[in-house]
Amino acid sequence: MVVGKLIAAALLIAATIESSSITSSNVLVNSRLEISVESLLSEICGVNSSLLSISLKSLNSEVSDRTVEHLCGEQKTSSVLLWIPTGNFGDLAESGSSKRYLGKSIGDEEFAEYCSYDVTTNKCATVNGGVDGVVLLLAEKYPERYELRDLVFKKWTNTTRLGSPLLAYATLKNRDPAYRYVDQDISYLADTRVEYILPDTVAHGVSLSVYRGKTETNKLITGETYYSRNFKTINAIRYMSPYSTINITVIGSEGRDYREFRAKLITVYTDEEGYGWSKLLAAIEGAMIETKLTETHVEYAQPVNLYDTQPPEAGNKVATNSEPQPIKAKSENIHIHINEFDLGQVYPGFRSFAIGAAILVFSVLGIALIDIIRRTLANHRAKRLRIGKYSRT
Repeated sequence: MVVGKLIAAALLIAATIESSSITSSNVLVNSRLEISVESLLSEICGVNSSLLSISLKSLNSEVSDRTVEHLCGEQKTSSVLLWIPTGNFGDLAESGSSKRYLGKSIGDEEFAEYCSYDVTTNKCATVNGGVDGVVLLLAEKYPERYELRDLVFKKWTNTTRLGSPLLAYATLKNRDPAYRYVDQDISYLADTRVEYILPDTVAHGVSLSVYRGKTETNKLITGETYYSRNFKTINAIRYMSPYSTINITVIGSEGRDYREFRAKLITVYTDEEGYGWSKLLAAIEGAMIETKLTETHVEYAQPVNLYDTQPPEAGNKVATNSEPQPIKAKSENIHIHINEFDLGQVYPGFRSFAIGAAILVFSVLGIALIDIIRRTLANHRAKRLRIGKYSRT
């Protein structure tokens, strides 16, 4: 008996799932794509239009129904408009978020009159009366996702320095008199923020995949900022006197890049409802704003004593009457450790110093080489003309 009830329940659940899937897949049966969107907007939009407060049916569960006035407020619609028979939606009084939807009769397309469909009475009325026969409702189909491909950035980049955030604290301690150099790895959090500014035709809140070649580099939501956070490590090494301690901080330089680009925007729609098309390709122009750390370095405080006096000696020794001598911490002999994979860990002034030194050395060598060439040419000329030290007199 129990087994029979379980089998019956399973069959009921399966039938419910099947019917719901059939209902969802049959929404677009006998529907018609609105091709002339500009002509439609010119007819239903206007200051004196009686259709502005009527809603459009949304085919996306995450996007609620909106009014004709909102549609008219867009310069270019970011969704696909479809005319769908009212019977395909089921009971709109339960599933719909609005009481009235924009509709029209299924008769002559050229002279079809728009009407207001009431979900409680299932009637579509105009100023001249009701509409007989099959009624079509205007619905919006939003993209499933966007793909941004073939990005070509402009030559210039607008870079802004934002500041120097404090990333981490640490302390170096030398408790052993045999040690001279103390090093320590310090972890800090690197935060990168990326935002894509796209044309107004791109709908907000839709998934956006950014590609470099065939590789997907970023996956974000249109109209939102993409965050990337990961831990990085920097090494701090310092000469330290015995029994001394140094407080250190990790400082970063944060910058913001604004780069304009042109790219190909692919709008992807689902086609499991029977539509033969699934993608729309358009060439667009946009901009990318990227905020991230440009470099990091370690700053050292002045060394201080780890103990006020000499630390107690190991073993049982007889105490003497001599006063303990205070420890003097040394502040010289600073050593900076350079990671070969991250030149941003170098002391900030070292890079400028190295560039200046290289320019000076090559300038001196260049001047010396030019002087040698000049002297050689002068000697050849004097020897050929028999002048100077090569003259006979």
